[in-house]
Amino acid sequence: EAPSAGVRLQKLLSAAGGLALEWLDVDEGPYQQRYFLFGVPLKLIYDTTDDLLDPSRGTRLNLSMTPYVSVGESGDNFTVTTLTDSAYLPLADENRVVLAGWGRVGSIFGTDHVQNVPAPKRLYGGGANSVRAYGYQELGRAGPDGDPVGGQSLLEGGLELRWRMFEDFGAVAFFEGGQVYENSVPDLSDRFQWGGGMGLRYFTPFGPLRADFAFPVNPRDNDAPFQFYIGLGQAF
Repeated sequence: EAPSAGVRLQKLLSAAGGLALEWLDVDEGPYQQRYFLFGVPLKLIYDTTDDLLDPSRGTRLNLSMTPYVSVGESGDNFTVTTLTDSAYLPLADENRVVLAGWGRVGSIFGTDHVQNVPAPKRLYGGGANSVRAYGYQELGRAGPDGDPVGGQSLLEGGLELRWRMFEDFGAVAFFEGGQVYENSVPDLSDRFQWGGGMGLRYFTPFGPLRADFAFPVNPRDNDAPFQFYIGLGQAF
């Protein structure tokens, strides 16, 4: 995979692109396939936020698009597209209370069945930077072995209230939901998986250290009763 190259179009807008050649051996039980893909990852970012790891105002819009061409007869051509937006609004002096929100929509076009898309290139939801009440990539349908299948489209988003209680310590409360869909257009009859939780923040010169505890509101039979995450930087 060739390194991507970026360019700043103006103060708030930047773009990046690259080239990729990928050889994938995918084993999904009854489905086994070898893929040889040529991709062109493209990204456009509009960012008015005041901090990379701990924003308190502004918005951050990220459009990502990667067309893939299947070399030979290894599979279908397809394009993976995601649009993510997050926004931050200070509610108190010195940014001690901030209301933050995020949303993500994604779709894969060019093929008529999710199994024609290599599993590593499908869309997934759930985890530390997604709907935190569900495990990593565990939104959507699971296969016979219990592993996530992924999908051709996704919708997810949430709200978080951030409170800097003391100089170095803070707390958050959040509510999020999302779903991964089998087809390239979301089927809104499939219910969202909702979850909420609370977290603590310790602010360092390198950004906030975070610990989040989240639980599902409408869990499925195989969902864990809670998730716990530790990381650097805010969740979004």
